[in-house]
Amino acid sequence: MGNHLSTRDGALLEGFFIGEFAHSLDERGRLAIPAKFRPRFKEGAVVTRWLEKSLAVFPTKRFAELQRKVAELPVSRGNARQFTRFLMSGAHDDEPDGQGRIVLPQHLREYAGVANEAIVVGANDHLEIWSPKNWRDYIADTEGSMAERLADLGI
Repeated sequence: MGNHLSTRDGALLEGFFIGEFAHSLDERGRLAIPAKFRPRFKEGAVVTRWLEKSLAVFPTKRFAELQRKVAELPVSRGNARQFTRFLMSGAHDDEPDGQGRIVLPQHLREYAGVANEAIVVGANDHLEIWSPKNWRDYIADTEGSMAERLADLGI
């Protein structure tokens, strides 16, 4: 039995972002979206602060869906206001250039600790951008307790 996650045309995984890719940033702070994902960003991309000192890159349409959900959060709840500010204040919309690159503004690169190199990680409905050091640290911290965490989630 082989791995049957995808069909030849990738239909079962269509719309999902998977994998891990090492990329360099150019002198203007541009990062190339992995080639296999570029068609999903033809209508634009939104990059913003994300969890664990990473950045998230959403196709514009998916970010708009997330924004609508965030807008429905009760403003009377402090954690809802905090998340709204955290997510929206860092958001930067862009259109990939002819080489599939998007700009990572300086304030976002500083937040994530990304300088010349980045790790791009598929995270289901979006991509995450990590500094290589933060990604290595995150994996090392996570893998030791993963079995217990999955059990808590019912997996």
